[in-house]
Amino acid sequence: MLLGSVFAGLLGLAFGSFLNVCLSRLPEGESIAWPGSHCRSCSHVLSWWENLPLLSWVLLRGRCRECRARIGIRYPLVESGVGLLWAGCWARFGAGFLPEAEGREFALGLISLIGFALFTWMLVGLAALDAEHFWLPDWVTLTGIGLGIVFTLLRFRPGVRVDEPLTLLQSAYWSAFGILAAAGVVLFIRLAYWLVRRKEGIGLGDAKLMAMLGAWLGLRGAMESFAIAILGATAFAAIWMAIQSLRGNSRQWAGVPLPLGTFLCMGGLTEVFRYGWFWEWWSRAFGLGF
Repeated sequence: MLLGSVFAGLLGLAFGSFLNVCLSRLPEGESIAWPGSHCRSCSHVLSWWENLPLLSWVLLRGRCRECRARIGIRYPLVESGVGLLWAGCWARFGAGFLPEAEGREFALGLISLIGFALFTWMLVGLAALDAEHFWLPDWVTLTGIGLGIVFTLLRFRPGVRVDEPLTLLQSAYWSAFGILAAAGVVLFIRLAYWLVRRKEGIGLGDAKLMAMLGAWLGLRGAMESFAIAILGATAFAAIWMAIQSLRGNSRQWAGVPLPLGTFLCMGGLTEVFRYGWFWEWWSRAFGLGF
C-alpha cells in the first residue's frame, strides 16, 4: 500500500504540473500544447531540470533563472496538492487492488480510485481558477456533472444487491435528484438575494459546481460541502476584516467578493476521504444524538 501511495503521489505531481499549465494559459485564451514551457515574463524556454514538478520551484527558489521574476506560489501548491490527494486516493480506495480482492470488490476499487482521482484533480483546478479569476468554466463543471453521473451509475449504491434489477434505475434516480436538489439550493439563495438586494449575490457557476458535487457525492455530500464552504468563507472574511481593520482600511473590505467556488471545492475534497464527517462532528458538538 505504501509503495502504491508513493507512486500515485508522484503521478499526481506530474498531473498537477500539467494542471498548472492549464491554469496559466486557458484564462488567457492560449494553447496548452504550444509553445513549450516558458517563463511568462521573459519567454525563457525552460530546460528539463527547470520543469520538474515541485522540485524545480524549490531549486529555483521561486524565481525565473533568467529574469528573476517571481514564480507564483500557486505552482507548488497545486502540484503538491494533487500529489497528496492522489496518494490519499490510493490509501483510501486502493484496497481493491490487494491480492485477495476479487470480482466486484476489485472493480469497485478500480472505479473508485480512478474516478475520485479525476474528481479531486478537477476540484483543485476549479478552486484555483475561482480564487484567481472568479471563473468556474462551464466546460469543466458541465463535463464534471456528466462524468459524475457515469461514475454513480458504475458504482452500486451501498446496501443494494448487485443482482437486484432496479439497481441501475435507483442509482440514476438518486444521481439526478442529488444534482437538481444541490443546484436548487444555490439557485434559491441567489433568487432570494436578488429579491432583497436587487443584485447578484451568488454566480450561476456556483450552482453548476454544486450540481457537479451532487453528481459525484450525492445530495448529502453536496450539502455538507456547502455548509463547510459557508463556514470557511465566513472565517476567511472575519480574518480579512480583522487584518484590514488593523491596517486602517476597515471601509475597504465590504465590497470585496469571495470565491465561494474555492470553498465549495475544499468542502468537496474533505467529503471524498471522510464522507459525512461534518454532520457527525456537528451532531457530537451540539449533542443532537443522531
